Amino acid sequence: MHQQPTPAGSAGARNQSAATRKNGAPGKPLRILLVEDSPLLRGRLENMLSQHAAFKVTGLAAAEAEAIEKLDTVPYDAIVVDVELRPGSGIGVIRQARARNKDKEKDAKESSHVWIIVLTNYDLPTVRERCMQAGADHFLDKMREIDQLIPILLGIAGRKP
Repeated sequence: MHQQPTPAGSAGARNQSAATRKNGAPGKPLRILLVEDSPLLRGRLENMLSQHAAFKVTGLAAAEAEAIEKLDTVPYDAIVVDVELRPGSGIGVIRQARARNKDKEKDAKESSHVWIIVLTNYDLPTVRERCMQAGADHFLDKMREIDQLIPILLGIAGRKP
């Protein structure tokens, strides 16, 4: 259960024009901030993302405070974030990212939508709802839907899976 990038003009399209903006240009990778507290999974995700020329992991964080600091110090077009962080919460990261993005969009001439993909083991309706209300674009269960992460990111980058 997640929201997929949808064709522009279709019902449910969320900021699709941003999905193919400058990140869709050949040779320009989608910059990703990866927020995951498990060192093993963080390493695996970084390796998986780094195998695609369409992506560049520009920042790694394991805790909420560290991720919030990275929001101001590393360039990113998308954030892949876990909900349960030790210490902290991915929901706090989502809220802070949205607040910062809203401020940037006020000053920008074009949309600078930051895509937020939640990747979690807590696939509960209440958790999903809280993430989406905080500003997540996609919500994926780590155990059942991790294989959808790359296609979603490729869609955001304006490339075919």
